[in-house]
Amino acid sequence: MQPELLTEDEIEALSGKPRMISEAEFDALYDVVVAYLKTQGSFSDGGLEEADFSSSRWGEPGSTMTVVANVPVTQTLAEGLWRELSKLTHPYVVVFDGGVETCCVTSDGRFLRAVR
Repeated sequence: MQPELLTEDEIEALSGKPRMISEAEFDALYDVVVAYLKTQGSFSDGGLEEADFSSSRWGEPGSTMTVVANVPVTQTLAEGLWRELSKLTHPYVVVFDGGVETCCVTSDGRFLRAVR
């Protein structure tokens, strides 16, 4: 998995149109992502406290999950997250936005980083 450098607009275009999914399916996605991120640092559900990563399960359930990362998203972290996403049955995207950098990891093995 080699990082692909794109503009923030290109990353948003690729990840900005999630397909709607059931709450149960989103809960499963959310739980997998959170469980993995907790192995990589601290996690805040709902963003109420300072943490390495934060997100919320309360919103429109879609195939794209947004996470704020207050630490750099390394290639090692991206590869580990991809391995977890690839265990799920449908395609998903995790977008890291609003923290240190903008990037995303897809369940089909892409690691997209915003050029600086």
